[in-house]
Amino acid sequence: MDSPTLHILQLAWLPVASCLAGALNTIAGGGSFLSLPALLNAMKGSGIGSVGAQATNNVALWPGQLTSVFAYRDDLKNHAKRLLPLSLSSLVGGLAGAWLLLITPNSRFLYLLPWLLLFAAIMFVLSEPLGRWLQTRRNASRSDFWLIVGMCVVSCYVGYFGAGGGFLVMALFGLCGVTNIHEMNALKVVTATVSIGIAVFWFIYNGRVAWSYCWQMAILAAIGGYVAARYSKRLNQKLMRRLVATIGFVTAAYFFYHAYGPK
Repeated sequence: MDSPTLHILQLAWLPVASCLAGALNTIAGGGSFLSLPALLNAMKGSGIGSVGAQATNNVALWPGQLTSVFAYRDDLKNHAKRLLPLSLSSLVGGLAGAWLLLITPNSRFLYLLPWLLLFAAIMFVLSEPLGRWLQTRRNASRSDFWLIVGMCVVSCYVGYFGAGGGFLVMALFGLCGVTNIHEMNALKVVTATVSIGIAVFWFIYNGRVAWSYCWQMAILAAIGGYVAARYSKRLNQKLMRRLVATIGFVTAAYFFYHAYGPK
């Protein structure tokens, strides 16, 4: 296959991956597992490095978070008192992560990805049993304290990379006593909207967004995110957890091969 044909196919896959990424972010997190590789392939030869691609990817997927918040509004009622402290914690962490990303060399960023993804997938698998155990040993106020502290740390990761951040957020909620997966998803979408939102502002302010790719990704991710939020409750919770874990481990393996495999 000649390179012009291959490039056309890569560009054609980008809008599809963007829509699916918006849906995946809403259902379980990890939408960047699809959109970032598609964007990196589409950008080949453009002179934009991996850090610029990651910044563009974060900006493009953010509208999908906004539409998902609206769709999940009913699931947030049980956690109304937590929304403000969680949002403030996400704001601080997201800004720190965005700042760290822009000072990271492109080559180092690519080598860090698989380790971060693998850690996120393992934490998600362990979150439910650990959450049940911790519920018997901690009172609610202490769990909320560690939830706020943990959210700041996790949001730093979300602002830095994002892919797999949904796993870490949901694992954190599980450890702190939130076990209903639909409520976990709703809170995840709120915190991601804040942490990615402040990162988006930082990336735009520093001129690191490739707008020619960003606009189409943003529109399609927003559509995918809203549609997925309206229909995700029809899925079985155990099936959703297995799907999340499988995507996490498979994507980590892909990035390990890409970073450390034969050149």
